[in-house]
Amino acid sequence: MRIFKKIIFFFLFKVTHILNVACGVENAFLGDFIYKSISILDLPETNILSYFPECFEFIEQAKLKDGVVLVHCNAGVSRAAAIVIGFLMNSEEISFTSAFSLVKNARPSICPNAGFLEQLRRYQEGNESTKCDKIQELEGTTVHELHSSR
Repeated sequence: MRIFKKIIFFFLFKVTHILNVACGVENAFLGDFIYKSISILDLPETNILSYFPECFEFIEQAKLKDGVVLVHCNAGVSRAAAIVIGFLMNSEEISFTSAFSLVKNARPSICPNAGFLEQLRRYQEGNESTKCDKIQELEGTTVHELHSSR
């Protein structure tokens, strides 16, 4: 039944690409999706920012092909959430707080580890001089709507 629910989820959200940032989780549907696997440890000392370029490139390439990307890790609460938050901060030029809120609204169970949260805050500080917060434009928008409208 669990696999059936996953297939329905993928179908409903028209997932075309899967970014697997888990450790030790095999890609289950190789013939059905375009996969990118990057093993990231869910430890506060893991440098999550070092994975951003590779992850963001995969997501951007999927978007160029009108694809829909599912980002997942073992539990779907720390690594995947941190990657999506970072991606939104970068691509939408929004603050950490705004990106976190968007992802939390889409998936209430997110809980990036303390190290990832600190790195995301530092990432924002590094980008503040060149980016402005556009949250007013995004109010009432879901993450799915945001990327399906492009």
